[in-house]
Amino acid sequence: MAKEQVSSILRSLQILECFMDGDTEWTLKALVERLGLPTTTVFRQVSTLTERRYLEQDPVRKSYRPGARLLLLSSAILGQSDLRCTARPELERLSDTLQETINLSVLLEHDIFYLDKVETHRSIVCNTQVGSRAPAYATSGGKAMLSCQSESYIEEYCQWMRQAAHPLTGNTMTDPEQLRAELAFAKLHGYAIDNGEIEEGLICVAAPICDMNHRAVGAVSVSGPDYRMRADQEIMIREVCQTAQHISRLLGFRG
Repeated sequence: MAKEQVSSILRSLQILECFMDGDTEWTLKALVERLGLPTTTVFRQVSTLTERRYLEQDPVRKSYRPGARLLLLSSAILGQSDLRCTARPELERLSDTLQETINLSVLLEHDIFYLDKVETHRSIVCNTQVGSRAPAYATSGGKAMLSCQSESYIEEYCQWMRQAAHPLTGNTMTDPEQLRAELAFAKLHGYAIDNGEIEEGLICVAAPICDMNHRAVGAVSVSGPDYRMRADQEIMIREVCQTAQHISRLLGFRG
């Protein structure tokens, strides 16, 4: 009985994890195909999740999307994040200095998860959203954090990338060997760059944030249109690196 309860919880989590991807609405058929589970099993799970308001169903399209209780839970988690609370004043200061969009992200499996964001008031902004994910190989934050990982971690990531990487723009890097070269650069210089790889015309610069155990626990990045970022690239790199170092020291990093 206990094993069945654990299996049921696991299936519910697998369903909820589908909504962590770029697709925020799923039909029952799409969930069945994605998870490879029987239709009756998935239907029972989504019905329970909908009843508990972790999901809600569109009355016309019959597709499912995150419900009020799931959104409330995610908001509570974000609000209680030590990294987010520690970094927030530094992100705001960096945004005031550079007048561009600032993002705080963490590494989550093969993606980055946007933990916080400070918007700019300038005309062209970055379209990232707090709580969304993006492939680590296509982002400056992802590359900055990957550059701090062990060789075995990077090798496993590259093996996954050979099978799963896909271009998001004409500049997206999908070659694992090219990623290795960029990670070596990031490790040597302390920052990484995304040159229109996740969004056309957008350049991002990121630096890793480390904790007292010298683990890369996040990354701070600045994003803006290519013509502005290229004009002030040296300033962007310097300020982002200094901000990441300051947040790291606040987390107990010494090095």
